[in-house]
Amino acid sequence: MKKKLLLILIFTLFFLFNSLVIAQVDNTLEEVKKLSTQKEYLKAIKLLDKEISLNDRSIKLLGAKIEILLTMNRYEDALKTSIKSYNINSRKSPWRCMEIVSICLKLKNNEEAFKWLDKAVKLGLLSYSALYEKEYEPLRKDKRFDSIIKRIKTVIGIGKPAKDFSTILISGGKISLSSLKGKVVLIDFWATWCPPCIKGIPHIKKLYKEYKNRNFEIVGISLDKKKDLVEQYISKEQIKWKMIYSGKAWADDIARLYNVNLIPSYWIIDRKGILRDFGIHLRDEHKLKQAIEKLL
Repeated sequence: MKKKLLLILIFTLFFLFNSLVIAQVDNTLEEVKKLSTQKEYLKAIKLLDKEISLNDRSIKLLGAKIEILLTMNRYEDALKTSIKSYNINSRKSPWRCMEIVSICLKLKNNEEAFKWLDKAVKLGLLSYSALYEKEYEPLRKDKRFDSIIKRIKTVIGIGKPAKDFSTILISGGKISLSSLKGKVVLIDFWATWCPPCIKGIPHIKKLYKEYKNRNFEIVGISLDKKKDLVEQYISKEQIKWKMIYSGKAWADDIARLYNVNLIPSYWIIDRKGILRDFGIHLRDEHKLKQAIEKLL
């Protein structure tokens, strides 16, 4: 009994300590925001450094410091801080690598940029279309660039049969991707907590209304953790297309099958079940509509 009470006490103390740390970090970030608004960047950096010395594993604090250092054009310091943030983060994100790539390009260090771009690809970078933005122009002049694009497209599987899956709809009933052959399919990985996802929903509703009678189908895959929030949103927005929910968030089986690490994530599959398009460029409503019309 005493052992059980001791464990409860330890857990309670840990919870209280963790809550205090989170509150302190939030207060610091609020003060840093005010200082940044007043362009008191040096004071903001000093405050962040003091807090980081006490809590050097806070990704939020490091992220705020990176943002200010970039504003001050202190790219060398921003690079060191960004690499530190990457190293201490247990979830190795390709997007953190791409942040480092961007800083390397500001320093005109293409070799280091390619090193981190390669790391991003190995970690699952899929949005190759983003690499055609002006920011990455220095990389496109290098012969290694085409090889990287080819590797990404191979992982995505563009031009190949889309990866099949079979699961249960949130409304009940089974669904498999292969059962939708004969239709153009838009797969949308999304979540209610994701602002860009919610921003894109009205346009997707228009697409569904316009094309649903032309052998077009949408399959939404929610990466939410709470089912009631998804059901409430579907009801409120009167979403009619097929919706999948597992409650596993980023660990969702289909999201892992498709290596999804950024949402919204749109995938377009033709009538024969071949993956034809994917990428950040499809967040543009006109490009998304053109890609679908092309296959219809």
